[in-house]
Amino acid sequence: MGKNNVKKLNIEKILLLTILLFSILLSSGCKNSGEETRSENGIVKSYGVYYLTQDESQVLFESRASLTKDSGISDYILALQEEPKDIRLKKTVGSEVMLIDYRKDDKGAILNFDERYSEMTAAKEVLFRAAVAQTILQDADVNHILFEVNGEPLKYKNGEEVGNMTTSTFIDNAGDEISSYLKKTVRFYFASADGNSLIPSDRDCIFGSNESLEKSVMEQLIAGPAQNEGYATISPDTKINTIAVKNGICYVSLDTAMVDKSVDVSEETLLYSIVNTLTSLPGINKVQISVNGETDRVLRSTLRLDEIYVFNEEIVGSD
Repeated sequence: MGKNNVKKLNIEKILLLTILLFSILLSSGCKNSGEETRSENGIVKSYGVYYLTQDESQVLFESRASLTKDSGISDYILALQEEPKDIRLKKTVGSEVMLIDYRKDDKGAILNFDERYSEMTAAKEVLFRAAVAQTILQDADVNHILFEVNGEPLKYKNGEEVGNMTTSTFIDNAGDEISSYLKKTVRFYFASADGNSLIPSDRDCIFGSNESLEKSVMEQLIAGPAQNEGYATISPDTKINTIAVKNGICYVSLDTAMVDKSVDVSEETLLYSIVNTLTSLPGINKVQISVNGETDRVLRSTLRLDEIYVFNEEIVGSD
């Protein structure tokens, strides 16, 4: 069975879409030492710096007494290059990636980093970008942030520019409580070249504390493989209706695009790419798939959807 030419989303783009939905962990243990300013609505606001953790799995906020509502972009950039007080954290800018220069442009800030920016892994780059942007966007005179690398606009691997980041890029929960997002390594199963078997691929996933891991993983499986991860098993037009886990069984309802716009893989490859990937997650032992909630049908020709499926090792190839 031949390769399918369905467009595959780049892993960096997938991670950006995830980060658009979730913000950074505001650690209560890091809030006590900073300057607090009471706003007109009575909410206490702290000013500080967002740092990566030492293991580069998440971002935490550390308040700074030197930063106030009157601090400007130069103050925040200097703070980003300072060592954090919390030993769990590492300096954001200057330890590995260097800031060459910056400039302001019509209520925005343009930050130009050196070539080492491009050497970061996809997962770390998303966290780094969030930490820097969230820190500088505390400046009331900066409405958007644009990144450059050696004077050129930051781009995804496919050549598309990342573009401006604004406060709406990062969504708060309520009040001062900001949701966390974490990194977890997940084993995905994409198609082999002939479409008849599955290729395992470990990928770092970033997901929010108020989003289920299984939904985030399913979204990335639908979006497709990155380079050297194999081939798509599901049409990227497929939408998730619902996904939930109960008693170790993951129930996932997809829309009709899964079957109406099928890619060039076998029926078993399609089904077990979902089953094998989801059962690789903690707490999931079995999977039942439905189309718009309907299970009284077959997937394509033989595999019944009213059955509950378990991990299939036989369909997994070696490359």
